[in-house]
Amino acid sequence: MPSLDFKNPRRETGDPPYLLHKLKRWALLLGFLIATGFAIQLTRAVDESIATVIEPSQSTTSDHPVNAPVLPLLPELEIIEGEIGRGEAFSEALKGAGISHDEVFGLVKSLRKGVHRADFNPNIVQRGDRFTARIDSAGAIQTFEYIKRGSLESRILAEQTNGRLKAWKETVPLDRRVVVVSERIDDSIWNALRATGKNPDVLSHRLMDIFEYEIDFMVDCRPGDRFSIAFEEFHKDDQFVRYGKILAAEYSSGKDRHQAFIYESPDGDRAYHDEEGKSLRGIFLKSPLNYKRISSGFTSRRFHPVLKKYLKHHGIDYAANHGTPVWATADGTVSFAGRKGPLGNYIEVKHKNGYKTGYGHLSSFKRSVRKGAYVKQKQIIGFVGATGRATGPHLHYNFYTLAKGKYRLTNPSRVLNRPTGKPVPKEFLEDFNTRRDALYALFEHASGSIVTAFLKDADLQLAE
Repeated sequence: MPSLDFKNPRRETGDPPYLLHKLKRWALLLGFLIATGFAIQLTRAVDESIATVIEPSQSTTSDHPVNAPVLPLLPELEIIEGEIGRGEAFSEALKGAGISHDEVFGLVKSLRKGVHRADFNPNIVQRGDRFTARIDSAGAIQTFEYIKRGSLESRILAEQTNGRLKAWKETVPLDRRVVVVSERIDDSIWNALRATGKNPDVLSHRLMDIFEYEIDFMVDCRPGDRFSIAFEEFHKDDQFVRYGKILAAEYSSGKDRHQAFIYESPDGDRAYHDEEGKSLRGIFLKSPLNYKRISSGFTSRRFHPVLKKYLKHHGIDYAANHGTPVWATADGTVSFAGRKGPLGNYIEVKHKNGYKTGYGHLSSFKRSVRKGAYVKQKQIIGFVGATGRATGPHLHYNFYTLAKGKYRLTNPSRVLNRPTGKPVPKEFLEDFNTRRDALYALFEHASGSIVTAFLKDADLQLAE
């Protein structure tokens, strides 16, 4: 019987299990080689593709551009443009343009957080305001721009940052120009300003504010009077945006000449002064409201329209629209606020140095005005009406002076209006005189001239 060697067992080539084992080994080897070859070919293909994309930027001087595929780095955004319609709300306009309710809600929230209410209030918009939104494929706002109708000076912006909309106001830089106009008055300051080609509404009110302690332009203007004004204009791309400050003004009436020069001292105090550096601010304003005309002046004999007889009229009647604001002509304390016979709703204000003023026929009082309340000059105290003995809306203005312990009615136009504002400090007078002379020299230029360059030469760049 043959012996069996268990250490080196004999394997026959025809043994089926042995063949299967060998075939498996060869199959694994063949699979490995195929996979390796495929990976090598794939790597080469990728390298060639990358080379194809990069190649144009490496050879910028080629006359034959390579048409390589451009892969988008950012998702495409849909641009939505629109404007506010008549009577349309902000959110309503945005939703109508295709922006979702949730996105509009989030935008309004970010606007209220990032933009001051005085600059933009989503609850108060105007017809013609324009907006542009960029929306991604998910409907989310990525950027937002809002421009108020006629505004070239600023815009409201919002942008997606770290998953949240951040909103802010952006101010557009404007070109500052200084312009001079001069004109002769034939009937009114308003018509004379219109003749210069400038906006009479804006400039006349600013001129009145400057000289409100010295001139009442409704009654003091005479045919033949002349004025000159140097003022700022702001432009954007040669398009007018708005008026700025009046830098200097002169008004001549007969032998009287009134001058005003803006001056900002090195310590930051800015005000209007006359040619000597004295303040233009006086104890009393020339009038207590913006009015249409003086319907009755201060006189000892006036035919009363209600009583139909001649009586004294020791006050001034200013005709104005019902509800026109009335302000105190000087600082003082309210000594009376209530009903006073023929004067209807009446306010009396007691001032320093023995003066008192009265305001009659008011439709109503300002809520804070009551006996004992302190009021500032030009603070609104009431509104024009026709209460008491009156045929139409107007303000009856009384002016009292203290004499021998008693108040008596006085014609306010005859009261010496002493200056109360601060003059230019002595240490700054030399600087003031230099700037005053530079401003006054502007009036030598023809009306309508742009004189910005002359101010630059004189170093007269004033901050906004």
